[in-house]
Amino acid sequence: MGCWGITAFESDAGLDAVDYIRHILPEDGELDLGTVIEALKADDVRLPDTQDAESHSSPMALAEIIVKLVDHDMDSLDYDDEYFAGERKFSDLTSFSASKESLRWLRDYLIDTLQSARQWAGREGNWNGWFEEKNWIGWQEHMATLVGRLDGLLAEQGYTIDLLTVNQPENGQTMKM
Repeated sequence: MGCWGITAFESDAGLDAVDYIRHILPEDGELDLGTVIEALKADDVRLPDTQDAESHSSPMALAEIIVKLVDHDMDSLDYDDEYFAGERKFSDLTSFSASKESLRWLRDYLIDTLQSARQWAGREGNWNGWFEEKNWIGWQEHMATLVGRLDGLLAEQGYTIDLLTVNQPENGQTMKM
């Protein structure tokens, strides 16, 4: 397992998922969560069965991306290296919307994965593949935090939630947050 931490951004599988999502960013800058989820569902490698209890999955990476965008933490999403100059960037997004149905699907996927991981760990008497108990505990806490953040978004009014806000300065030009 190419993993050096508990988050998807700290694993090879998670970073591969971020790159995959980056490559499907729309040219017009208007991203919809349902579109990303459908792309993940169409690729068996990107969407492992929750019963497999994989520690770092594409949905986990997607939830982390959502949290970073909602928190306006764009720094870790894009590469500044000139090698990646032609790549699409999360910072080029002008909007990112999500239906409650899509958010609920993502939350449920994370919950099901976490429950499966706990069941596997209980049966095997280990830490679900983690070398140290502190990482196993930290990963579970991180997953619970992601689920809590998605629950917070689901509690907002309306059927569609704006995950990325764009401010309009007085001169009418778009300013990304």
